[in-house]
Amino acid sequence: MKNRKKNAHVVYLIVVGADKLTGSLFATVQMVYFATRVTSDPFQLVLIWTVFQISVLLFEIPTGVIADIYSRRLSVILGFLATSLGSLFVGAFQTYSMVLLGMGILGIGDALLSGALDAWIVDEIGNERVGPVYMRGSQVAQIAILVGIPIGTALGTIALNVPILLAGTLYLLLALFLTRAMPEHGFQPIPPEERRSWHTMFSTFKEGVQLVRGRSVLVTILGISAVAGLASAGFEGLWTANMLENVAFPAIGSFEPIVWFGGINAAVSIMSLIGIELFRRKVDVGSQTAIVRTLMVTASLSTMCMIVFGLVGDFWLAAVTYSLSYSLRIASSPLFKAWINRNVESSVRATVLSVDNQINYLGRIAGGPIIGAIGSATSLQAALVAAGLIRVPVTVFLARVVLQATERSE
Repeated sequence: MKNRKKNAHVVYLIVVGADKLTGSLFATVQMVYFATRVTSDPFQLVLIWTVFQISVLLFEIPTGVIADIYSRRLSVILGFLATSLGSLFVGAFQTYSMVLLGMGILGIGDALLSGALDAWIVDEIGNERVGPVYMRGSQVAQIAILVGIPIGTALGTIALNVPILLAGTLYLLLALFLTRAMPEHGFQPIPPEERRSWHTMFSTFKEGVQLVRGRSVLVTILGISAVAGLASAGFEGLWTANMLENVAFPAIGSFEPIVWFGGINAAVSIMSLIGIELFRRKVDVGSQTAIVRTLMVTASLSTMCMIVFGLVGDFWLAAVTYSLSYSLRIASSPLFKAWINRNVESSVRATVLSVDNQINYLGRIAGGPIIGAIGSATSLQAALVAAGLIRVPVTVFLARVVLQATERSE
């Protein structure tokens, strides 16, 4: 029994590390690849990610049946096979329609993997042992991402699709490895009444909305998630194209733009880790006021950086503002979750978190094409500034909560 749990623990860490390392190869070059090899139209660039997000949303429930009824292990293996196929489609066929197809397949893979790996390790080692394993897995993931960035950057200087094709091959090898190495001894099929379905998803959403009604803090939280989703999808889809079109890269050595993008991605990862550790040490998570004030400051800085990024043509200022904006959003995410947890009872926490996630995702699906259309009709700079302006209400919502808390304490 002890050896069985140890083996599952080791396999889990291998999967997390391999997944994040391989995904980092893809992510390091993906936006440059899309903007230079697939399409330069802002609306089409954003639509690439909208197709992925819609695919995840549509297939979340059907693929969940595999993990709930048949096997967590099977769901994970199929997820990596689909991710492999999608990556190979994206990298091998440099046409817009085939890239959209590949992103749709990647969305299916993401849906298959969603929650399945975490549920599998809980089944294998027990809920009481899983906390430290998750923490160790998070550390392995961050290290793997940092290792993958320079590898993807170096391969991207050969050809931008090489890291993507390599990622597809490695995902296939990972799936084949798991067919032999991944045990499954603790799985029990989920009873029909507890399985994920379209009915339960809509019921969860309806129940969550009813729980939020009349609770101003929760209404504010969901409003922030919706606005953040509206702004972030378009910004994340267009920032690379803006750098390539409107920013002068430094004439240092013979570095290609992909090298500079690799450096920016590495800076974001490092700054995010530093920010998370700083918030962990300095912010009193037992105080709602302290959490919200920190979120207000980070949201203000992030929004200002987004707007400045859309306006400048200097490489270093653009790199700094983008890196600050993105790393602040990543680092403050755990604080936002802590704020939600402080305002909901344990019995309904999962429901509220699920609704919050759905609202953010719907905001992304709706906001991305809007920002992309602005870019196509006017300019990339206008689209990025618009994304920053759309995010301004986040700071306003948070400032109102801080003001109300101050008034109550007087």
